[in-house]
Amino acid sequence: MGTAPAFLIFLCICAISLFINVGSYGVVETSDARYAEISREMLESGNYLHPSLLGIKHYHKPPLTYYITTIGYSLFGVTPFGARFFIQLAIITQLIFIYLLSLELFNNKKTALWSALIYFSFPIVLISSRNLTTDPYLATFAVSSMYTWVKYRKTGLFKYLYFFAVCLALGFLTKGPLIFIVPLVFVTAYNFVEPPKTNFNVHHIFSLLIFIVIAGSWFFLLVKQNPGFLKYFIGHQTVDRFASDVFDRRKPFWYYFAIAPGVGLPWLFILPSLLWKNRKTIVNTKLVLVLSAGVAFPFLFFSIASSKLVLYILPLFSLIAIIIAQLIKEYGLNKAHSYIIILYAVSLTVSGLISVIIPSGFTTPCSVTFLALCLGIVIYITYRANKTGNNSGLIYIAFAASVFLLVSTGSMISENQIQINSTQPLSDFIKEHKLEAREILVYNRRLPSLSFHLQKPIVSLYDGNPGLKREVQFEENKMWKENLVNLQDNNELMKLKERLDNMGSVLIVYKNRLPDNRKWLLKYYVNKKDMNKWQIYY
Repeated sequence: MGTAPAFLIFLCICAISLFINVGSYGVVETSDARYAEISREMLESGNYLHPSLLGIKHYHKPPLTYYITTIGYSLFGVTPFGARFFIQLAIITQLIFIYLLSLELFNNKKTALWSALIYFSFPIVLISSRNLTTDPYLATFAVSSMYTWVKYRKTGLFKYLYFFAVCLALGFLTKGPLIFIVPLVFVTAYNFVEPPKTNFNVHHIFSLLIFIVIAGSWFFLLVKQNPGFLKYFIGHQTVDRFASDVFDRRKPFWYYFAIAPGVGLPWLFILPSLLWKNRKTIVNTKLVLVLSAGVAFPFLFFSIASSKLVLYILPLFSLIAIIIAQLIKEYGLNKAHSYIIILYAVSLTVSGLISVIIPSGFTTPCSVTFLALCLGIVIYITYRANKTGNNSGLIYIAFAASVFLLVSTGSMISENQIQINSTQPLSDFIKEHKLEAREILVYNRRLPSLSFHLQKPIVSLYDGNPGLKREVQFEENKMWKENLVNLQDNNELMKLKERLDNMGSVLIVYKNRLPDNRKWLLKYYVNKKDMNKWQIYY
């Protein structure tokens, strides 16, 4: 089979595995639910300039992710599938651009195909597909910008320069300055090996202007309304995220060194060996050095930064996949490498087969066992066909393992929603008992997933949880206090009691964590429903 048909088949398999159960479970706390609910409120209010979360303005990120998600809602309704639909398309788009970028750099279709296969094999990519966040979109704009710059540098065609500017601008509207970290390091390094075909001219100026207009559009409008936004974006949302623990995401310097191998299985256990054994010839391979610079320097930056989450390093993995594919093409995989890949796939197979009988607190659907059997058969057939000594066969085994991991975890999540922090079972109970018209109170937890599933505002009762300390400096009135009640403020406490006396309500409590001085709340309810770690009073 030719490489091009194989790539199309590969994309079809990826699309099926990505979409097959992406909407089978509710939105998950925290990021998935937060972005889904902000987008829902944006669609409902029609206010596309001022994002809000649980009725309070929320400017932590530029709005492009919300805009894309509202399109998903318009097409498929305000559902988990609608929320995550374009995330799946973003992953597929990444695969296409990784294929094209690898092809452009090394002019080898097999290496390009392997690059895409390896990228989809990374667990971090699968994780990003299950959560609505900015990171998959940022990764998409990052790899597309690198591809368009390579095309511009090699051809001198200005249309690619403009595409490059647009990709960076859309990335900026997705996550601000973070879009620059990977592409600009790669571009700077690549410029040393690919001389320019054109001199500086008016097209460079126009492309810069296009970037400024698109990237700055939302920021300009907000700063025009309130000059205080400029200090907020630069100081609080940019500098503080990098240098301080203002968002409670501080991790040690070695955090990514520890987690990267796990989210890069099985390939990041193979890459060091490939680099070390072939180090003398790799030093003279300029494009591999360029790609390595595009990984190493951003990785160091993210390690130094105070704020760390797993998906922050997702854009690095497109370049890592291309590096690994090219090294395999040049030097091949040895027996130790094949053992690592097969052991990884077999471990997933065995885990799927025994998960039904091992007590874990999770319900394992029969489909997981069936998928594990299918993966085992794929491994066995490939082995019997003597393809495990063949590079393509090993890569296909890793790819099959990733498909199993993606589909089976989706099935597991849909059967264990409360355990993985989705409140859809709570909202289903509220709807079944026709309680959704009542005021919904949540004690000392920020729970946008519940608001999303009920498609209505909820009231958060603040009692010391840092997650409920909201930024209200840009609120124009006190209406936000309808959605956030401070139980530690006597005036607000008295107003809450008046509300409870005059209307029906439902109270949601997490793990029975209602202290003695707040148990007076229970007098307003006669029924209680225990749902795993949640209690519903009504």
